[in-house]
Amino acid sequence: MSSKKKILIVSFQSLTANSGAGMARLGYYLSNILHQRGLLHDFIVYSKGKYTTSFPSSPVSKWSRYVLFALNKANKILRFTPQWFRFTQELIFDYFCAKKIDGSIDILFVTQPYLLRTFKKAKKLGIQVIFIPANPEENFIKNLVTEEKAMLGIDAEDAYTYPARINYFNKSIKYVDKVIGSYPTVYDTYKASDFQGEVVQLTGHLKPDFKPVTIPRRQAGTGTFKVGYLAHTVILKGLQYLLKAWDDLMKQYPELDIQLQIAGAIDESMHGYITKNYLNIKKVKLLGHVANVPDFMKQLDLFVVPSLIDGGPYTALEAAHYGLPVLITENCGSGELLSRNNSGCWIVPIRDSNALEERILFAYNNKETSIDIGMNAKYNLDSYRMDDFIVQLADYLEKL
Repeated sequence: MSSKKKILIVSFQSLTANSGAGMARLGYYLSNILHQRGLLHDFIVYSKGKYTTSFPSSPVSKWSRYVLFALNKANKILRFTPQWFRFTQELIFDYFCAKKIDGSIDILFVTQPYLLRTFKKAKKLGIQVIFIPANPEENFIKNLVTEEKAMLGIDAEDAYTYPARINYFNKSIKYVDKVIGSYPTVYDTYKASDFQGEVVQLTGHLKPDFKPVTIPRRQAGTGTFKVGYLAHTVILKGLQYLLKAWDDLMKQYPELDIQLQIAGAIDESMHGYITKNYLNIKKVKLLGHVANVPDFMKQLDLFVVPSLIDGGPYTALEAAHYGLPVLITENCGSGELLSRNNSGCWIVPIRDSNALEERILFAYNNKETSIDIGMNAKYNLDSYRMDDFIVQLADYLEKL
């Protein structure tokens, strides 16, 4: 690499006081290491506010904060569809981001793919484009959602199937040289896709900034066994399969002293489906928004992530942080971390309500084993060093 050319890191999210939101966290820590090695050109985010960093960082435009503010104001009045609103923000970001590309850059490293203008300009200048996704391949997700909607009789449009957004992705991804799959689900779906560049596997996880907490080994109680679910529920989160499993469980074993607690907002189309099919389901508590996630987790005995596809769901790691055993599907990247060493999770196939039902019943009937699994989950999370993954990623970019 020329000593005069450096790496530009771009993240669609914004900076926070000591890190970044979403994938900007990865950009934040990676930028710090690359700056120390003399390799960072700049770290570009959507909005920076008044936060300062020890390395070069800047908003995508001095106007981006005001544009976002105006767009959010308009949304409150005009009530844009979520998919249009999201895509519009991405297009605005791409427009500003393209202006940041010049010949002083050797590598463009991005955490989101909706950058057609930016990628085109980079390729004209001979800049290598590296993309590290947070989510599995977009067409894979679109096909999965389309299939699920057909099965559930839901025809509402969403960001996953929004034609304009999918087309923009397909045009943009053609200009990407390498995709880095940090989650197994991401690597597998890009490897199996029509992407013509190189798919690189560098397995690693973004570990949330949890406050350290010591969880003594739980005692197997005799009270109600509480099973938890937490997500902003859209069709991909798989709540429909958990509810089917729970309904069957209640019909077969109505005497069980057990309760399902569902937390988080539910998308309108999914709410309609759930109301229609599971309105009278037994021993279920709908909590809505949960302000205190630690308190929610601490009173549970089992946490379930039934997603059809998910890069690395934080909720699974939050559950592990508080010593909870996690029941998770094979299409969730967080399962890779929690299943290391002595496994801290049970992994089941997607769309398999029978497997969910069987494992919930097993956890209920084998409480000591469940507690062991929960302690394993916490150990695997606590012993994982995200810094090692960031260094590995920096080493890879430096070698390029």
